[in-house]
Amino acid sequence: MASAAVHTAPAVPRAAQSRTVLVAGASGFLGHHLVRHLRRRGDSVRRLVRREPRGPEEIRWDPADGTLEPTALTGVDVVVNLGGASLGRLPWTSAYKEEILRSRVDGARVLAESVAHAVSRGRRPVRFLQASGTDFYGDRGEQLLTEAGRPGDGFLAEVCRRWEAATTPAADAGADVVLLRTSPALAPSGGAIAPLTRLIRLGLGGPIAGGRQWFPWITLADHVRAQLHLMDSTLTGPVNLSAPGTARQGELVDALASAMRRPAVVHAPRWALALAGRDFADFLAASRRVEPRALLDDGFTFSHPDLAAAAPWVADRDRHGRR
Repeated sequence: MASAAVHTAPAVPRAAQSRTVLVAGASGFLGHHLVRHLRRRGDSVRRLVRREPRGPEEIRWDPADGTLEPTALTGVDVVVNLGGASLGRLPWTSAYKEEILRSRVDGARVLAESVAHAVSRGRRPVRFLQASGTDFYGDRGEQLLTEAGRPGDGFLAEVCRRWEAATTPAADAGADVVLLRTSPALAPSGGAIAPLTRLIRLGLGGPIAGGRQWFPWITLADHVRAQLHLMDSTLTGPVNLSAPGTARQGELVDALASAMRRPAVVHAPRWALALAGRDFADFLAASRRVEPRALLDDGFTFSHPDLAAAAPWVADRDRHGRR
């Protein structure tokens, strides 16, 4: 059975009115939990799939070919795009790096053009939430990074820059576009850093590449709640989905290990990470001290604002993660 990792987070507030939400990437880790909570609060959900639809709520699309059903956005209030090839698949060969880029840019462009078409035809306003990442900022050392920060250097920074740029048709047409610069989501099971969490549970976790780099994070519960907040908000532009309790990578590992009552003494040097590919090593070793300024200014309250609140929630797998 699917993880129930966010079931015990504070109750999801019901929207002022029910909405119809079109979701790309609904079968992924983040999308699965978002869809469940949309339904819990009374929204109607349509899911984009690349296979033959199996029910009335599924709509077929092929972002690589640029195809999407012409009626896909009929009656839709919000479009959420969380699709993209997994960063957890190793190694990052040249071919897979191209897939990481194309799967993101192609999907964003197809949806942005569809949103632009819907808006230009005078239909109801469409709000477009497009995934991106805090990797947008690259490796920035000790610099505090708000949404006003410039793009950084490196492969993933370039992916995020082009990913966000693909939404231009929707913004130019007058749609409300929100760029979700997402941090790695912490959860009792699953997610981008699940391999690290599993190692910690086994007593084999430890700092990566020295552990002094700033490591942005957000709990899965707050990630879902932030998206729901942004659907109901008037905020547009880039939004850092990151907890305000900034931490260094070693501090995060120590907090999780302590909550799980495990040691955290196994260090992973950068050269070992590079065996999985230089770009993957850069991804784990980069320092990004990210602040969620836009969310805080918009009145969003985090359930897990710091590691003291987040680590016990992540560690309590029996309560949150198994059914």
